[in-house]
Amino acid sequence: MTKAGTIALGAVTLLALMPSAHAQDAARLAAGEAAWNKAACLQCHGSAGEGGSGGEFPAGPSLRTTQLNRALLVDTIRCGRPGTQMPAWLDGAYTEISCYGLPKGPPPAQLDLTPVLSGDEVDALVDYMMAKMVGK
Repeated sequence: MTKAGTIALGAVTLLALMPSAHAQDAARLAAGEAAWNKAACLQCHGSAGEGGSGGEFPAGPSLRTTQLNRALLVDTIRCGRPGTQMPAWLDGAYTEISCYGLPKGPPPAQLDLTPVLSGDEVDALVDYMMAKMVGK
C-alpha cells in the first residue's frame, strides 16, 4: 500500500469512529431542550416559545418573533435583562463572569439571579431555541 493509501485509509477509519453530524446535532438539541426544562423557560415563554400568557408567571415575550440574534440571546439568558423580569440564568453571572461589559462584581439591584445553567447549557439552549423556535 502506498503512503497516500495508508493516510486515506486512516482518515476513513477515523471518520467511521466519529459520531455522525446528525447524531451530534440531535444530542445538542436534546441538551438544549434539557436546559429549557431545567430553567423552566416555558413558564414565562410558553411551551413552544410562543410567549407567555401571564397568570402565575410573567408573560414573557414570544421567542418565535424575537428580533434578537444568537449572540444577544446568549447574553440575555446568561446575564438577564436588568429592569425586566428576565433573570440571569448563568451560574456566576456578574460575580465571576462579566456581563454587558461591566466589571465583575455585584449584579444590578433590579436583577434577579437564578444561577442554574452552565455556559455550555446556555449555548445548547440557544442552539435549541434557534432550531425549534426563533423565526418558526
